[in-house]
Amino acid sequence: MHITAIYSLPEKKELLAATLATALEATVYEARSRLNAPGRGPLVVGVSAAIGKAEELLTRLRASGFDAVLLKDDEIETDADWFVVRKFRLGGDALTVESGTEESLSVNYSSIDLIIRGTSIAQTTLTENVKEKKFDPGMALVTGGLKMTKTTEKVLESTTQTREGFFLLYAGDQQTLVFRESRLGYDSLGAALQKTRQANFSSLLEALRRHSPDALYDDRLLTRAGQIQLLGPSLIPEKYLNIAISLLAKLLK
Repeated sequence: MHITAIYSLPEKKELLAATLATALEATVYEARSRLNAPGRGPLVVGVSAAIGKAEELLTRLRASGFDAVLLKDDEIETDADWFVVRKFRLGGDALTVESGTEESLSVNYSSIDLIIRGTSIAQTTLTENVKEKKFDPGMALVTGGLKMTKTTEKVLESTTQTREGFFLLYAGDQQTLVFRESRLGYDSLGAALQKTRQANFSSLLEALRRHSPDALYDDRLLTRAGQIQLLGPSLIPEKYLNIAISLLAKLLK
């Protein structure tokens, strides 16, 4: 899957709907629906399985005056690319982290150039067959009152959402570190340890930002609305959040 996006859009970007429609070979309505998203981008405007089509769209967008970027399939980050942090220690000059497999890395605060914060959202749907007995006057009449109810069955669905805060830390050519709120051990905070994971997670993030004041910080993926604005209608955040992360990282690093 190859992703094409536009960015650095003007304040009145809706005026570019006709131009974008021509580049996308789509209707003005479709183009305007993407440009209506708040902010200056990036906004995903093309998803293609074929690299050739993605490159053609990139060329048309740039020829039409748009700042456009192509995120190739092999540039989309996955869990396999990340160093998933389980333990951490905030030193004087560097952050030391450890994974669940006890691998360790040390990152100088001065080398941190980007922190992307967001919220991952997982949906689970449970299906249950429920049987109910209801009074059936027809059945009562036919059986002379021996049987007065009828059993019916219906399917009930319930959907639950699980949200988890995370942030990714980029430091030069080092492997990307990912911190997930519910998977971290916070013991190393010592006297600063608080009562909830959320509070400890926020405390860790604030400390890292203080230690690396020159690092860019982006939190537009903190809400589902922000994720949808970036990804557009064809990519749902619950499944394709890594595309949003990879696109931001490519443009901001």
